[in-house]
Amino acid sequence: MSYLVEKEAVEAKVVKEPSYRMIASGTTLYLGIGAAFFTVCIWACWLIVIKLGTQTALTSYDLALLRFGVPCVLLLPFAWQARKKIAAVPFKYLIGITCGAGVPFVFLSSTGMSFAPASHAGLLLPGTFPLFVTAIAYFFYKEPLSRLRLCGLIGIFAGIVLLLLTSLLVSEGQVWLGDLYLLGASLCWAIYTISLRVAGLPPLAASGLLSLVSLIMLFVLFLLGVVDSGISQVSLDVILKQVFVQSILVGVVAGFSYGFAINKLGAERTSAVGALTPVLTSLLAIPLLGEIPTLEVIAGLILVGIGVVFASGILRSKKNIKT
Repeated sequence: MSYLVEKEAVEAKVVKEPSYRMIASGTTLYLGIGAAFFTVCIWACWLIVIKLGTQTALTSYDLALLRFGVPCVLLLPFAWQARKKIAAVPFKYLIGITCGAGVPFVFLSSTGMSFAPASHAGLLLPGTFPLFVTAIAYFFYKEPLSRLRLCGLIGIFAGIVLLLLTSLLVSEGQVWLGDLYLLGASLCWAIYTISLRVAGLPPLAASGLLSLVSLIMLFVLFLLGVVDSGISQVSLDVILKQVFVQSILVGVVAGFSYGFAINKLGAERTSAVGALTPVLTSLLAIPLLGEIPTLEVIAGLILVGIGVVFASGILRSKKNIKT
């Protein structure tokens, strides 16, 4: 009897790993890593296409409409099928999912890229959201901050400061303003990542819900006269390219692969793989946009990349791994 009491007392002291940090093992783990790498490739293509879109008559409203229109039609049945699971999710996490990767994110990211080069977007969007993920975990989940993660966060912060100072003091125009918009978009994405992980919804159902709510928000904004459209001023070829990348690749394919990666790797480890996005985006921007990364951007890439790896916890021994 005393043994059972002692055993229960010991088990009561065991601190469970937060749900958004637990990862899979074996073949499922490698599938999650593969899904994360695949998502990185799509993200890099999306950043390039968004930048190209901002150089046309397309507005942020148009880009958001192209982003969520087709996915809503294709994925709404999955959301309906999972309606009971969605109803069981706390409302705050549903808000985090629909706003974190919805209209606010698209408006902030597209507006930011109209001022800043693609290399900055690649660095500030996926490169800094681990900083925000950790901040959310620390302040809202009361999670302790290890020395390793603190070193990583310092590296990320140093990379951000270097890039912002360069934009403010060296770069022409309002690049610094674009960087601030991109940081706001990164915060939104961190909220989405945590909310999606904690909610535990099927990836396609979550994407369907996100697209539906976003379309409703866009419709309301248009009726209120808050937004305008320039889609009639661009060619069909430009529209089709945006639809393919934003609606199909990002809205449907990446919506599933990113959700799958988060469910298998956890929010922080998925962000570590996402650190490759800035590098790939900068490489693609050279031939496609004619943007040559400066020494300051390269230094920022290195600092943020190293910082993400340390801050994500991917170097820690994998304890409390779920099967």
